[in-house]
Amino acid sequence: MLDLILEGWDRLIWFFSGKQVATREVLAESSPSRILVGSLSTISESKPELQEEPVDLSRWRVTNNTESPFDKCGRLYVEGDDLVIRSDLDVRGFCVLLVDVVAVLYGEPQDIRLLKKGKKVGTARFSASGNAMNFLIEPFLYTSPLARVLDVLEGRARKAAVFVGREEVDS
Repeated sequence: MLDLILEGWDRLIWFFSGKQVATREVLAESSPSRILVGSLSTISESKPELQEEPVDLSRWRVTNNTESPFDKCGRLYVEGDDLVIRSDLDVRGFCVLLVDVVAVLYGEPQDIRLLKKGKKVGTARFSASGNAMNFLIEPFLYTSPLARVLDVLEGRARKAAVFVGREEVDS
């Protein structure tokens, strides 16, 4: 840096005086290179005992599944004292009383009724895995993830998605 200042000073003197000043030999400052030369590996190549052994992947089965086995077909929400179920596949509205939803959460199947007439049309129950709430309304079996149903019941969400099996819709 000092060499650059001295060179600038010499040029300034030359400009005003018109005389050539003996040039100094400018040495480039050596700065450490910031380019990584070594290996980025955390495992030392000189110590083979630290290297991991290859994993046997023969026991794994890879399946490519890009399409969900479910189609979104409706929504559910709380309205008054009812859990309302609306389906795009069936124009009738359905409901389960909130007190009956509590019984479903304890594992007891409960009736699903038509929204307007109150006629029994199906059954609400836990799924076999316990991770969803199923609504059997002939001819479809609707399902909704239990976590989303609980979000609606506890007021963290206004509505939740209702799904139906893709093969049920296609057939």
